Amino acid sequence: AHFPAYRKGGFPVAGLYDPDQAKAQKLAETWGVTAFRSVEEAAAVKDAVFDLATPPGRHAEVLKALPDGAVALIQKPMGNYLGEATEILEIC
Repeated sequence: AHFPAYRKGGFPVAGLYDPDQAKAQKLAETWGVTAFRSVEEAAAVKDAVFDLATPPGRHAEVLKALPDGAVALIQKPMGNYLGEATEILEIC
């Protein structure tokens, strides 16, 4: 859903990751980007901004996999409950 806005704004997209590899591959082909096989592979992209379009309960897990100092956009809500949001604050 964010690809059209990034393209319109002139922001390059390195790729995407989805646990459903068939879905990831189809979307990657549509937008001409790489379908990463893992969060770790996506996190290895240098100087990337990470857009976490994941369920709120997965935000912390993904943030932990990103390199120190990485820039991440987290979609709302920040967590399903206060504990998840607090964990994200501690990671960041």
